[in-house]
Amino acid sequence: MECLQEFRDVSGLPVNTSKSSIFTAGIENNMLCDILARTEFTRGEMPVRYLGIPLAAQRLSVRDYSPLVDQIANSISRWAAKSLSFAGRLELIRSVIQGVECFWLQIFPLPAIVVKKIHQLCRNFLWNSERAPVAWEDICHPKNEGGLGIRHTQTWNVALLARVLWNIHRKADTLWVQWVDAVYLKGGSVWDWQPKKGDSPLLQRLAEIRSRIITAFGSPEAAIQHMTEWSSSKGLDTSKAYEYFRPKRAKQPWQTVIWKAFIPPKYSFILWLGLRGRLSTRNRLMFLQEDRSCSLCINTQETAKHLFFECPFSNFVWTNIRQWLGINRRMSTLLSAVKWLIKEKTRSSVQNKARLIALACTVYSLWRHRNEVIFEGKTPCPEGLVISIRITVYRILLTLFPYGLIMS
Repeated sequence: MECLQEFRDVSGLPVNTSKSSIFTAGIENNMLCDILARTEFTRGEMPVRYLGIPLAAQRLSVRDYSPLVDQIANSISRWAAKSLSFAGRLELIRSVIQGVECFWLQIFPLPAIVVKKIHQLCRNFLWNSERAPVAWEDICHPKNEGGLGIRHTQTWNVALLARVLWNIHRKADTLWVQWVDAVYLKGGSVWDWQPKKGDSPLLQRLAEIRSRIITAFGSPEAAIQHMTEWSSSKGLDTSKAYEYFRPKRAKQPWQTVIWKAFIPPKYSFILWLGLRGRLSTRNRLMFLQEDRSCSLCINTQETAKHLFFECPFSNFVWTNIRQWLGINRRMSTLLSAVKWLIKEKTRSSVQNKARLIALACTVYSLWRHRNEVIFEGKTPCPEGLVISIRITVYRILLTLFPYGLIMS
């Protein structure tokens, strides 16, 4: 107890025995009883939470990850009562939930069942339903590859643990790295070390990542060279590591058009769903046994192509918007409209932005108006919708060009 008393004398912080516990491992029962009697501490049981993270002397069970899952579930339950757009939900997942994940992912290799539960919670929250129009694996790609820019949890886990591996390689000046170097590596290289059966799951996972990198690049020397390219003076850049480990897909040129900073995210999201053909038009809801006719014209089965281009209602809206923007080409699909906008750029920055904003705004407005007719009994009014779209486009452009906007 002398060291604790010295700590009290120096810091002025006495030890509260009623709030303190002692954790031991590999100590005989007689010695343990003697320690408890001398310190008057209670005996602590593993696992114990430290800074919100469970500490254990053996492999963590799935139940030990419940604080992470519960924290995410509690956050989602608080947000679920709010009226949020798809884009708003997406941003909460990306900025809040994935931030919570990151704290755990850089310390533990998450079991697949825990990752699956987190994905399920996020997926249901994003779509406000257990039926997802787009698979989670498709969402976890960059926007220019057709995804929504959400990081894939398991791949992000690998990238963060690769940084731990790199810290061990460069013998970073941290107590944990020094302990691993002394106890496991015996002063040797992490690239030569072989894990034993009884080693911690974290070290075994680091060995798997090391083997994966060596296999990919051909040798430990080549692996070190490539990881050096991912690094800076502050350590391994996990974004570069993630970019290497994540699965790749072909880039979609139309994605660069819809995800613009000047286009409201909720407009971009609906346009993204429309371009993927995943909007819940009535022809895609056959399992509900509902009326499949278009809610705006009542004459034809509602498909995405009909709703946005063939319906007399939407045709009236598009005709007026095209005339207003000086577009002579008649659009037949969302993809053809986007491709035309990419190809037919003008010299006027105002006009280019106006066309992109108008496209996203018109698609969003038609979809919203359709939902209002179905769920709120609103009477279709194409003239009012055209005016609303024009006003919205004007407002956005005025924030971009407050002193130089000239449009008829």
